[in-house]
Amino acid sequence: MTTFVATDAPIQRDRWGRPLIEPIDGGKVIAYTRVSTLAKALDDKTALTKWKQRQTVLGIATRPDLIMLAQALSNKKELDNDDKKRLDEVCESAMDASQSDSAANKGTAVHALTEQVDQGVDIDTMPELVRGDLLAYRAAMAGITVLETERFVVVDEVEAAGTFDRLVRLPDGRMVIADVKTGLHEPKYPHGAATQMAMYARGHLYDAKAGRIGHLPSMGVDTSVGLLIHMPVGKGICDLYEMDLNVGWGLAQVSVAVKKAFKGKPIQKYQP
Repeated sequence: MTTFVATDAPIQRDRWGRPLIEPIDGGKVIAYTRVSTLAKALDDKTALTKWKQRQTVLGIATRPDLIMLAQALSNKKELDNDDKKRLDEVCESAMDASQSDSAANKGTAVHALTEQVDQGVDIDTMPELVRGDLLAYRAAMAGITVLETERFVVVDEVEAAGTFDRLVRLPDGRMVIADVKTGLHEPKYPHGAATQMAMYARGHLYDAKAGRIGHLPSMGVDTSVGLLIHMPVGKGICDLYEMDLNVGWGLAQVSVAVKKAFKGKPIQKYQP
């Protein structure tokens, strides 16, 4: 595989954080959807919503001041925009009080530390809390070669862009996109990860100055299979799963259609 060296130029983004990409035929840059955003378009958010509700209740239970703030607004017949903003702040404070971001922060840290493991850094020098996780990661990845890490990719077919976790070579020689997940239940809900990896596998490496600098399928990257690296924080385990990227690509195309459909306005005032 040819290695393409990117510059340090940052990717330009619009006010919503969407990457601004030069069209493949040239011209003025346009906003591409983030790959992670597009992959979530079909997610069933019921479980996430219920978790947030539970965490909010638990957080409020530890903060009498938040209860008072909520009570101060509970007798109002109608909430104005300022009231709604205050309640939003109460909810955010309650989530903080329940340490809802603790697992996410640990996951982000472990994610970064796996890159150091790939580079041969001694695990004994890393935080003791996650050494078991990192030892499990190193054992699971034995025989797998990491070729690229954290590379920005554009996928013109669906006008999406983002950064993949890993490009790896499996022991049988296949080059595949790999995604590190640190949540507890990721293998139960694989469709989002499959959708992301399917898009990355079909994309171009992209540099803010040089533009498209390498087409991954043309470089030999497998577009039908991806690798999910599942290492839930604090469990001392790391399991590898093959992902069907044909299913993921189909979901990506459906996501684009759903996104496009929601731009329409299927309602108008009835006039007899």
